[in-house]
Amino acid sequence: MGKHTKRTPGYLPRMAAGAAPLALLLAGPAAALADTPRGGLPLDLHQHGSSSDLQFTRDETMATRDLPASAASNLRQTLGSDTAGQSQTHDLRLGEPGRAFTGNDLDVHHTQPFDGAHVAGLDQSMRHGVQLPHGVDALSSSKTGTETGLAGRFSGDLMSGTRLERTSADAVDLGPAGSVVANSDESLLGQFTGKLDVARLESTERHSVSGDLGPVHALAATSQSTAERTDRFHGELSAADIAAARTSTASTLGVPVTRSQQVGAEVLGKPVIDNGWTVSGPPFTLSPG
Repeated sequence: MGKHTKRTPGYLPRMAAGAAPLALLLAGPAAALADTPRGGLPLDLHQHGSSSDLQFTRDETMATRDLPASAASNLRQTLGSDTAGQSQTHDLRLGEPGRAFTGNDLDVHHTQPFDGAHVAGLDQSMRHGVQLPHGVDALSSSKTGTETGLAGRFSGDLMSGTRLERTSADAVDLGPAGSVVANSDESLLGQFTGKLDVARLESTERHSVSGDLGPVHALAATSQSTAERTDRFHGELSAADIAAARTSTASTLGVPVTRSQQVGAEVLGKPVIDNGWTVSGPPFTLSPG
């Protein structure tokens, strides 16, 4: 009778046990990239992906079927040597007339604009919307971005800075009745130069709101900037083909300080008021125009 070796059912040889994690790692993405059936549920799930060198991409889509109200969701993920990001969207449809959707994006990146410089950044954006019968829509979007970087040597030439930006937009469309739109833009920039003995901070803001309700149009816009040390306002109110009024203001903070005002009005297309003036000081002066 020959020799027999007794093994337990869960036994793995040493080489196989050591290679198992690698085999599972390679088999994992292949299994995840296949479409996944959901049996009798009215739900479809599709997953796809690819990888090469230091690049990786993955897509996932989920959607309902055979239901009065349908929903869909999409997810995309990317990974590279100098960037990583994720984007996802969600869409809900209530039959033919109604729809609601939302989405967001996130991106992290690293760049070298020139030799010796390193810049890291983060960008994020969001969007939302509702579409209803009779041409009524409501949309909203925003984006925020920030970057910080360093260039040079600590022994002498050194530059460092940080940037922050944010934009947003909102709109409501009331079909034949009119529409309202609001926009906003803000930015902030901080810099250190030389031997960190000079600091600079700049900020800029711009906001505007406009709307059309029947024959009436209105607009209001403001802007402020510490880089230019200015402050501006502009507004309009008009009824189509009947009358219109407008006003604008601008201020400059410096030496001297100035403030300008412009006012105008029209009736049946003919100007009835068109006045402006500027105040500055010190010394105090008042001049037309």
